[in-house]
Amino acid sequence: MQDAPFRDFSEKQVHVVFKDLDGKGVGARVRDGLMNAGPFSVQDASSDVTMDAAALRDAVRRGEYQVAVIVPDEASEVLEAASAATIAKVFSPADSAKPSTASVDTSVVQVIIDPTVKQAFRGLVNSHLAKVLAEITSDRLLNDMGAQIAALTGTEAPQLKVEEPILRMHQELAGAELSGDRVAGNSTQHNVPAWTIFAMFFIVVLLAGNMVKERNSGIMTRLLTMPGGAGERIAGRILTYLLVCVSQAVLLLLIGVFVLPLLGLSALDLQGVSIGYLLLVAVVVGTAATAFGVAVGAMSSTQQRSAVFGSTAVVILSAVGGIWVPLYIMPDAMKAIGRLSPLNWSLEAFNGVLLRHGSFGELIPLLLPLMLFATVCIGIAILAERAMTRR
Repeated sequence: MQDAPFRDFSEKQVHVVFKDLDGKGVGARVRDGLMNAGPFSVQDASSDVTMDAAALRDAVRRGEYQVAVIVPDEASEVLEAASAATIAKVFSPADSAKPSTASVDTSVVQVIIDPTVKQAFRGLVNSHLAKVLAEITSDRLLNDMGAQIAALTGTEAPQLKVEEPILRMHQELAGAELSGDRVAGNSTQHNVPAWTIFAMFFIVVLLAGNMVKERNSGIMTRLLTMPGGAGERIAGRILTYLLVCVSQAVLLLLIGVFVLPLLGLSALDLQGVSIGYLLLVAVVVGTAATAFGVAVGAMSSTQQRSAVFGSTAVVILSAVGGIWVPLYIMPDAMKAIGRLSPLNWSLEAFNGVLLRHGSFGELIPLLLPLMLFATVCIGIAILAERAMTRR
């Protein structure tokens, strides 16, 4: 379900119904331009006499289509006249009368958009359609200019056309290639580490509950008769559950690699990812998660309290920390709150390995907050357990 928001700009996601009232060059060029653009699935309704402008608007309003594009009547004639007027101004003799400044007729391609469509979709439609119209206009101007040059020189001029863009753009991701499943925003890239972290921190319910059970069942009394203090007992619990957390992480990463493709989703690509750094991040995140668990368990007097507080805290920290919804699409106020969540710190650490291919020096600033969080939680757990054992 979460895969859908990440595929907003994938191929054939914008459903367009097209109506050509022009019936000539401009309409055909606009239709072909939209069909050749990756994000659009175009249905040509030009031959359907029942689908006039009002019917198309109503169909979009009802949600049958996301976008309707209507090329107006005589669009080709208007373009031809406007191009001829422009060329005439350029090639008019210097001593001739000043060209008329009267405005040239324009033709407007109508775009009707479903009101429920996101603003990003609207910008996508506008940018693609503006590009198609600009190409049509420039081609017409170049053709008329070539014809005018041929008329003035008496020789046939070659057809003027920009076959390839002179100024180009190259886009890439910092630290990873812009191709296939490595494109940022892929649902697998977000959800696999995000839910791995959620599973790690949700161990608080089991860990804290068992600590309360130890005290209520008399196990703690027997532990107090053995050598060692609260610090040793806390360390033993953390090491045990840390193994569980790391095992969970490995299992979920393997699910991302092998199982998600069976569900029609992109596979988690670990090519070029340092397994050592990935294991380091898993250990640090697991330590933070288990330290949070022992802190909750040490402060809880009943299993019900530990379960309710622990699960609620993890859910809230997940919601604001970018686990369910990426932090970058949240409002600024929520971003500021989300950056205080240890689950967000954990997600940034995983992304530092999986997406940014960070070095050890770049990972340290991402792991330090988690290590500090774990240290504080362990300190709280030791103090709380000592207080509990004195009662």
